[in-house]
Amino acid sequence: VPNILQPGVIKELMMAELLGHDLIPQKDSADARDKHGHSYEYLASIRRVNVSSNKGCSFQMDRVTPSNLNRITRNQAFYFGIFKDHLDIDEIWKVEVPVVLAQVERQLKESKNDIAHVNFLLKWLEENGTKVFP
Repeated sequence: VPNILQPGVIKELMMAELLGHDLIPQKDSADARDKHGHSYEYLASIRRVNVSSNKGCSFQMDRVTPSNLNRITRNQAFYFGIFKDHLDIDEIWKVEVPVVLAQVERQLKESKNDIAHVNFLLKWLEENGTKVFP
């Protein structure tokens, strides 16, 4: 992987391996592709434990605008990796694109800025996703 030190690439590589996908290392592309050519986006977060507030984890898509929603719609699905620490995957959840798109559009509508950082909380993930690992 030519950009192995780019933030998130190692976690994406680990998720791709578990899911049987091929990593797409280009920053402006989807994160992975399956053997049928379908593209997938991966988001990763480390689960916070032993804290008094803000337990769980959250996932973020940076620099989202109404004009770049193809970053979402080009994918077959989204996979959210919950890590125990920087190198150990605890769980992977799958969320369908229309569900992710609806959440992104809701947050964009509520944003006061032209560019938004969209957040997906653990509670949202558990309510809208399907655990695929373990």
